[in-house]
Amino acid sequence: MLDGWAYVQAAKNWKLVKPQAWIESPTIQLNNGTMDRDGYYEGGILIEEGGVKSTIEITKEMMEKNNFEFLEHVTVRVWIDHTRRGDVEVELLSPTGIRSVLAEMRENDGAKTGFQGWTFMSVKHWYANPFLIHFPSRF
Repeated sequence: MLDGWAYVQAAKNWKLVKPQAWIESPTIQLNNGTMDRDGYYEGGILIEEGGVKSTIEITKEMMEKNNFEFLEHVTVRVWIDHTRRGDVEVELLSPTGIRSVLAEMRENDGAKTGFQGWTFMSVKHWYANPFLIHFPSRF
């Protein structure tokens, strides 16, 4: 049985959470690489032994401007062309060392398409301070 009076009393002092906030970072293009929806690409850089590392810096000013306090989830959209998708790993690495593997190497994935416009999401960085997140990618 529910106590309606208790709900009304609680509602009188209820503190709302802040509105949803997000930060959308600028697109990072390595060596001016572009790829269209048909998979045609130009520019970019080859992924060599040890991988490719891309870093996005989130400043305190960006967070304040966007009413942002902490992370709940991170989404990353990538355009990676590779002759064997199963050889590619995509990960997020926080300044505190939290590692979130978005795509790991897969022995049975022989697709020749890479990751063209794929969106990955992670909640592993929940409540983390988002001042600096790394997006290393390697094969």
